[in-house]
Amino acid sequence: MWTRARSALPHRVDGVAIEPLPGERNTVHTLSGSLEHLQRTLGLARPDTVRILTEAWTQLVGSRLSGVCRVQSIRGSELVVEVDDPAVAEHLRWQARDLAAAANDLCGCDAVDEVRIVVARRDRQG
Repeated sequence: MWTRARSALPHRVDGVAIEPLPGERNTVHTLSGSLEHLQRTLGLARPDTVRILTEAWTQLVGSRLSGVCRVQSIRGSELVVEVDDPAVAEHLRWQARDLAAAANDLCGCDAVDEVRIVVARRDRQG
């Protein structure tokens, strides 16, 4: 019986065999490069972007607002900010363009193109 080495077998994704191109078969990729490629493919922000924005949140929005809003996530180039109060949400929506520009300046790249504000859900006890 003819067999191939396990590493040479094509991978299967949703029933479709995927085999690397002949030139890529023996190419070594760094883990960081592979993770960056995966993040771009999935539409995720660089891992340090969330950390940078979270650590400098008070600097970005000011001390009054930093207590009632927070970075929830970054998906692709969309910054999602969670707020506790609908009035704060409205205020931040008016400032979204400035917030995106300040976030990009802080990160040193165009990490944020859009800002989405969401109001935190509160559990109601009746």
